[in-house]
Amino acid sequence: MGKNRNTRMIFYPGGTEVQKELVLIGVVRRKIDLELVQREHWYRIPARVSFRFRPRYLALYPTSGCGTRGGAITFYTTIKKISRVRRGELLPREKKHPRAKEWYWKLQLGPIQHLPHRIANRLRRRLTFAYTTRDRLLRAEEIGELFGIPPLEEILRKALLSARISSLPQFCVMSRKKCRYRIDFALFCRKGKIALECDHSRWHQRPERRVKDRQRDRWLKRHGWTVMHFSEDEITERLSSVIRSIKSRIRALGSQQIGES
Repeated sequence: MGKNRNTRMIFYPGGTEVQKELVLIGVVRRKIDLELVQREHWYRIPARVSFRFRPRYLALYPTSGCGTRGGAITFYTTIKKISRVRRGELLPREKKHPRAKEWYWKLQLGPIQHLPHRIANRLRRRLTFAYTTRDRLLRAEEIGELFGIPPLEEILRKALLSARISSLPQFCVMSRKKCRYRIDFALFCRKGKIALECDHSRWHQRPERRVKDRQRDRWLKRHGWTVMHFSEDEITERLSSVIRSIKSRIRALGSQQIGES
């Protein structure tokens, strides 16, 4: 498969596994696209996305936009053929779509194979195209298990527990009886509250994500939150420094009350 000028590679994070067992994890955002996979057995990927290795299987994560079937990986299938096709040819009913003339990879698929376990996204990770292996796919019960790397949130959660810092993971900040923002970890002190955010390098470096993060941080600060962001490198390589910074901020806010959770 060739590349174009705006190609983005899908990297495989484990070079020791056999390539013929590679599984591509894809994302489906529309109910109609999920139905096309299940009924017509094909899936599309923008041609600007390229492959470091050619996968043998495809597993799909449907988002909430797909309805009740969203939120977990439940099946996979073999990839029989990959061809390059314009979007308008793939979806003739959407010929007026702004990307109708753009090129896509069409993945021709085999029969649907249901997984032995529902692979849930309990920590609400933001997914993009990535590789795993068939063995991991068949054993996993949580998205993070597909890649064999502890999620940043889990690393920080264990560090907070070890440091005896009380926190509420995945805390929902309410506004007008609705969940306005979900915080990775919320800490409550005598003189204020702290929002801890784990910034995944792939996701948070996107310009549109940075804009949304700044908007959210301004809103949280207006409503009495102290916001602390920690990068992937900080959490994985300088965790003790991260914990010291958090403890320092807790002391500045009058410490935590004993027994808080």
